[in-house]
This record gives sequence, structure tokens and C-alpha cells, in this order.
Amino acid sequence: MTWSYRIIKRASENEPEYYYALNEVFYKKNGKPMAFSDADTIVGNSPEEIIELLEIMLSDAKKDRPILNEDDFKK
Repeated sequence: MTWSYRIIKRASENEPEYYYALNEVFYKKNGKPMAFSDADTIVGNSPEEIIELLEIMLSDAKKDRPILNEDDFKK
């Protein structure tokens, strides 16, 4: 089984009727999608918004800043 990240148009319980989300998609041997992850990785109002968010995330990750540790958030 293989997988990749894909943008999926999903039904919404609120307004608007749907939203877009980036999810892990799992494929059968013949390449057809068979399942996707329950947890949305990134959510947006359009595919373009998801791509924009990914570009921002990549830009932030490339910045020369120290890596944070979980302990940095403990009081």
C-alpha cells in the first residue's frame, strides 16, 4: 500500500457547506484511492489557500531559528 498527501473537498457541519483539507490518502495496488486519514493536516477555504499555508510553513521551517523542545512550553 502506498500513500501521499492530497487536498480533499469535505462536507462541513457549519457554513459554508464544504471546506478543503490536506489529508493522508492511501491507495490500492492499482493506484485507486481507498481511504484517507481522519485528522485534517491543514484546512482552508480553497485549494489555493492550503497551498499558500504550506508555502508559509515551508518558509518558516527554513528560517535559521533554534529548534523548540516540548519542555520550552512547560511552566
